[in-house]
Formats: sequence, structure tokens, C-alpha cells
Amino acid sequence: MSVRAVKTALFAGLLGVAGLLAGPAVANEPVKIRLGDLAQSINGIASGVMVQQGFDKKHGVSVDYQVFPTLDGLFTAIRGKQIDIGFGGWTAFAAFRANGLPITTVFPVGRGTSLDVLVPVDSPVKSLADLKGRKIGSFAGAAGNATVLLRVLTSEHFGYDPGKTGDLQYAGPGLLPTLAEKGEIAAALLFDPLAARAIASGKFRSIANLSAMYREKTGEDFLWIGYATNDEFIARHPQAVEGFTRAWIESVNYVRNNPEVFEAYGKRLNLDQKTIDLLRQRVTADYTFAWTDKDISNLRSFARRANQVMGSGYLDNMPDTAFSNKFVPR
Repeated sequence: MSVRAVKTALFAGLLGVAGLLAGPAVANEPVKIRLGDLAQSINGIASGVMVQQGFDKKHGVSVDYQVFPTLDGLFTAIRGKQIDIGFGGWTAFAAFRANGLPITTVFPVGRGTSLDVLVPVDSPVKSLADLKGRKIGSFAGAAGNATVLLRVLTSEHFGYDPGKTGDLQYAGPGLLPTLAEKGEIAAALLFDPLAARAIASGKFRSIANLSAMYREKTGEDFLWIGYATNDEFIARHPQAVEGFTRAWIESVNYVRNNPEVFEAYGKRLNLDQKTIDLLRQRVTADYTFAWTDKDISNLRSFARRANQVMGSGYLDNMPDTAFSNKFVPR
């Protein structure tokens, strides 16, 4: 072999070694994901586990979990791309897309097992039928997913729409139990952990679990919460979106199999043991991984029902790009 050939071979070998040394370091560098959520949301249970147990890094992402005190603040951050992935009601995300904003729901989180209509234990109200003409408080706002679900059920099955009769009131979730105790509202639509705390206190009882009732009446599962991202992030980091989903699934399974997670969460929120136990049962039942074309078809079915109740301007159309299940791990 000539001297020139030896030098060429040596140089090629050095490049190969450099590639072996540099390549994995670049490939293994996790993609940062700014994850947005509502303060004190139960989504924070699995999100916290994801970071604490390193499931995010395991699947090639690095999660920066950020909370927002109001839903409006969270949605503003999602629309403005101040966060990369955000939790929220899928109807809001679909409305963003319908209005031209590049937001796509990429995976489900919860079916609404914690969406209860609560009344004081001594209330004469026994069912949603008894609430006709009475004041109902909702945490979700006029167009919130839970509020719309309540209106769909009362309109289709109980002969009234509290949104049209002026009997719906909106207040912060922490205030609703107090309003119900004072008699200023007849019932409160709440979610966990506040619903679990109210029920466990013995002062309130549930007259309707909305997601369970929707399934009973329609034969279709309801989806309350999912997470969404924007088209720009999808285009730049498609593997990171799938990696986050893998990390989320692993985190949820960890939560299901390690009840001590709820003990720590409950202590942070000053929950008593009875509330913690009830919360664990409800949250683990709420999680869902079902995200097929059939599941998305069910959402479109709900959107049609909601449009009939809410009227023109609410989910008039559902672009195909409002949802994607291509990031579900295969």
C-alpha cells in the first residue's frame, strides 16, 4: 500500500471514530418540551412522575412542566406557542383549529370520571331532572367542555337547557361548594381533586357523573381532557411528540401501580386520607389510552350534539387536522 493510501485510510478511520464518539451524543440529546397545565390539575400527578422517574429522558425528551393559574392563561400560551404541548378540553382545541389556529389534539388523557354534579347532602334534589329551573354552578365557563356536556345531557334527556334559561352560573371551582352550602346555587359541577374532597367530607353527594351518564345514554365514551401541540412543533420534532406519548403512557402506568404517588400528592394539597383514597380510585379509572379512528369519530358525534345545543358558531365544522393519532406508539 502506498504512503498516500495509508494516510487516506488512517484519516477515514479517524473520521469513523469521531463519528462514533459524536454521533450518539447528538442523537441522545433530549428535545426540550415546555408542557403546560392548569394549576392543581390532576394531570400534574402523572406529569410529576414523568420528570421524577426520568421517563421523559428515557424516551428522548426533557419536560419543563409549567402551570397557569387560569384556563384562559393556559390556552393563551398554547395558542401563542409559549408552550409546546398543553393539556385541556379537546373541544377548545378543535375550536382553535376550526378558527384557523394550527393546534392539533394528539392524545387523550381523561374521560371525565371526576365530572360530578354535587348537591348538599340534605338537598331535596335527587337527579338532573330535579334541577330544572334551579341555579347550577359550573367551574368550566360558558364554552367549557364540562359545561357543554351538562347542557347536551339536560337538553336531550331532561327537557331543559340551563344555559338558555339563565340558570347556569360560573365561578371558580374553590368557591362553588361554599355557594352550594349557602343555597345560592342548587348544585355545583366540579372536578377532582375538589369533587373528591367535597364528597369525602360527607357534606355533599353526587347526583350525576356526567361522563358515565353520557356513555349510558349514547353508548359512546366521552373524552374530557387531551393534550395538544402546534403544527410547527410537529414539523420540527415529530419523534419528540411520540416520545412524549410513550413517556406519558409509562407515567400513567406507574401511577396506577404505585399508590404512594397519591399520598405525596394529597399531602401537598392538605387532603385527608379519605379524600386521597377516593381520589386514587377516581383518577386511575379516568385515565384512557384509547385513541383510534373510532374514538375520534365519537368526538365528532359529540360535536354535532353540542352544535345543536350551543347553536351556530360552536364547532360548526371539525377539520380533519383537529386530531391526529399518528403519534400513538405502535
